[in-house]
Amino acid sequence: MHKILVPTDFSETSAYGSSLAAKIATYLNAEIHFLHVINLPSHILLKEDGSLFEDGDFDTSIPKEKLKLAQEKMPNWLATYAPLAKAHFIFGHVNETVLNHAKKYSIDLIIIGTHAVSGTQELFNHTHGEYLAMHSETPVMTLKCDRSDMEVKSIVIASSFKSPEIPHVEMALALQKALHAKLYLLRINTPKDFMADGKVLHNMKEFVENNQLNNVEMGIYNDEHVEDGIVHYVAKENIDIICIGSFQRTGLNKLINGCVSSDLVNHVYKPILTFKLKN
Repeated sequence: MHKILVPTDFSETSAYGSSLAAKIATYLNAEIHFLHVINLPSHILLKEDGSLFEDGDFDTSIPKEKLKLAQEKMPNWLATYAPLAKAHFIFGHVNETVLNHAKKYSIDLIIIGTHAVSGTQELFNHTHGEYLAMHSETPVMTLKCDRSDMEVKSIVIASSFKSPEIPHVEMALALQKALHAKLYLLRINTPKDFMADGKVLHNMKEFVENNQLNNVEMGIYNDEHVEDGIVHYVAKENIDIICIGSFQRTGLNKLINGCVSSDLVNHVYKPILTFKLKN
């Protein structure tokens, strides 16, 4: 059985991720874990077991009250989205806690609702969804609007296809199989990164054979930039879910070399599944 981790703060944005997780869990026969993180000020410490360190010097009443409030809200959240899901409440910092939790419980997929950001906001304010996509060992699916009524008929895997191998693509293929969706394999050719059709198609066909895939269409699209090409191709084919590997560039490396997966997470309103490419 697959395990899906869904961080939630009981907001409308969290509801996006929760509703999609419930839908995907049905097809994957997956177990859902809802995680609520009570964010702590830097001066409050934790014991090894994750409980608050009570030394009398700092007031811990506020995080305790937040925990109590979350525990009161969670039963209704479970009833709304996944009555059989497991609920976790952890003191800590959101991003680190989610990543650690995913490792601890051998999570197969993280699904999180997120916000759109653009312009200078992208440089200085990172959403939790973008952070997780850029740092997680576990595949991460992000979305920025309600997709509870979405019927998944098509999935695209966007890759360079410079070889027939795509590291850590297993979850994307599992989704395609479970959802009985049409799978599109996509290579974007740009003026700065062009590859002959014959070589691309050869690698795509080998990828299909190696993974014993069915219901597949291969696409090569020309555009000025990779992100634009993916967006235009997805609109043209009316694709439901975008899957893309990421080198997880952050900081100065991202600023200099760019990061297509991060840009898609920030800008595109389709559900986006990211998985790490580097080992």
